[in-house]
Amino acid sequence: MIKKKRWRLCEGDREKENILIRELGVNPIVAKLMVNRHIDVDEGRKFLQSSLSDLLDPFTLKDMDVAVSLVQETIEKHKPIVIYGDYDVDGITATSVLYRFLKKLGADVTYYIPERQSEGYGLNLEALEHLIERETSLVITVDCGISSYDIVEAVRDRIDMIITDHHTAPDLIPRAKAVINHKQKDCPYKDKNLSGVGVAFKLCQALWLTKHGEWYLDDLDIVALGTVADVVPLVGENRIIVKAGLEKMNSQPNLGIKKLIDVAGLHERTITSGHIGFTLAPRLNAAGRVTHATRAVELLVTDDGDIAEAIAEELNETNRERQELERNIHELARIDVANQGHKADYVTVVAGEEWHPGVIGIVASRLVEEFYKPTLVISIHDGVGKGSCRSIDGFNMYDALKSCEDLLLQFGGHSAAAGFSIDANRIDELRERLTEYCKKIVTAEEYIPVVTIDAELPVDDIDVDIIDRVSALEPYGMANSTPIFAVMEATVQDIMLMGQLKNHCKVIFATSNGTVDAIAWNRPDLFKSIFVGSVVKVAFSLQKNEWQGMVSPPQLMIQAIEPLTEEPIKLTTEGLRQMYVIVKQSMRGHSQSLYNVEQDILRRKPADQNNRSALTSIDVFKELGIVEEYTSDDGQLMLRWNAIEGKLDLVTSVTFLTYSV
Repeated sequence: MIKKKRWRLCEGDREKENILIRELGVNPIVAKLMVNRHIDVDEGRKFLQSSLSDLLDPFTLKDMDVAVSLVQETIEKHKPIVIYGDYDVDGITATSVLYRFLKKLGADVTYYIPERQSEGYGLNLEALEHLIERETSLVITVDCGISSYDIVEAVRDRIDMIITDHHTAPDLIPRAKAVINHKQKDCPYKDKNLSGVGVAFKLCQALWLTKHGEWYLDDLDIVALGTVADVVPLVGENRIIVKAGLEKMNSQPNLGIKKLIDVAGLHERTITSGHIGFTLAPRLNAAGRVTHATRAVELLVTDDGDIAEAIAEELNETNRERQELERNIHELARIDVANQGHKADYVTVVAGEEWHPGVIGIVASRLVEEFYKPTLVISIHDGVGKGSCRSIDGFNMYDALKSCEDLLLQFGGHSAAAGFSIDANRIDELRERLTEYCKKIVTAEEYIPVVTIDAELPVDDIDVDIIDRVSALEPYGMANSTPIFAVMEATVQDIMLMGQLKNHCKVIFATSNGTVDAIAWNRPDLFKSIFVGSVVKVAFSLQKNEWQGMVSPPQLMIQAIEPLTEEPIKLTTEGLRQMYVIVKQSMRGHSQSLYNVEQDILRRKPADQNNRSALTSIDVFKELGIVEEYTSDDGQLMLRWNAIEGKLDLVTSVTFLTYSV
């Protein structure tokens, strides 16, 4: 059964839309999308027409003049500089951009990125002491440092420090030589949305402007990569940077990015912000999660094609390892949720010994997608649990943890995501406390996810021209989300699972002119709920289908889909006897992939059984022990036939008792 969503259609404003159409000459659909994003004529003109010349003066950032003078002096005196980065993509790209830039200026520069598991995020005193022992003159942080007052105090008399960061500035700002962060209360910089790599890039711009009197515009593809990956709002300067960076990525990309594009199989495609977020960034992130982020920096700073290719292949393989770790832990977490029964009705709290802490955040996100509850995934090591949390709309995860802070060793984060540590023997108590908290805070409606729809679009109107017109709003990201359209009545002409693991679903809709394809990633469940001939409503984004320079009809990327009428499940003894014969003949006493058996059932089922009833027979047979579901070594769901002698009693099947007529 498909889990319902709340469909929320943006109301729009016809008067404002007409003004945008008249003043900016945009298409009515584009005008509606702009109104939905609260973009008026003046903002719209900047939004559609802004260029690199509209970037802000880097010297309006507080302390930028001090930082420039100190960097220049350090370079002139040939003193060593170390860039202190972070292991996520924002930190990796910030480290790479600043390192490449300082090398151009002739600096004696190296970089240091902490190891995720042993050192954790941000500055640590032991690492700084090591840098002091190496006679480092200047440390420049990127994407970290703004909350490290005590650590900076401990070393400020022995080493010069410049902090560049974009995270929320605390009341107590570290007393470094210079602190560049647009979120400081007394910083006059107008754009408050820069990423960590964006702030590092502004330092490069200020140094280049001082030395050469012109804008520094190199490595914008690397800056764009980190900006998109860090999910900062893609408006203002971020939009300008990402737009220009994508142009460079598609024409003359950084060598390491080019090799990464190649191994990811994107070399024949036009790279978009979506490709960065879902394909390129995870491969860089995998280094920090599974091995060490230094390898990702090495990829972006090398000028040697052979080295770049080798590292790209290595990161691609590391990403596969990360996916395998994630898949295994996700499956164990799902089993834990099932075993908890009603204890998991309000909040998902799962834990496991030695779960890899580098992937538990991703697992938490996947569990939210599946169960849509506030979710905590905990890795236990030596009696201590390290947890990663993801929230649902309207639920403040930080506040929830704070309500249980007496149980926690430490915690931090914000409303959407957080982290904590806890004694393993207190995890059950944490689940109980959070359950009671959620009962008071979260309404039943808030446990139903929302899909926000920009506009209805008749299925016959879906063509490449619509995509081309809407593309004026690209690049998409936070604060400028990918437009979501809806067809409120469409007929399914065909449906199938795809991918090596058969975990993605392809749906083909009939149109008056032929068909249009739609893809639902990680939705194999649709195959059991939507069938040929089903009439559905579907919410989707549009994607141009390009390959080797050829453009074919657009694809719909399904965000939500529901049948307008749902087949009732009705099970009878005679019907199950018929299905037993079909399944036995299909499996021939051996193991078969679940998908193959399901396809056979739909082809051969008796005419008096509907599709859902026929497929539900597999659940009955599993409960009776006739078949056993398992996962193959390559990750596919399989069914194993069990030879059972003697008479079977259907009343031992909960599924049969639930749906019998």
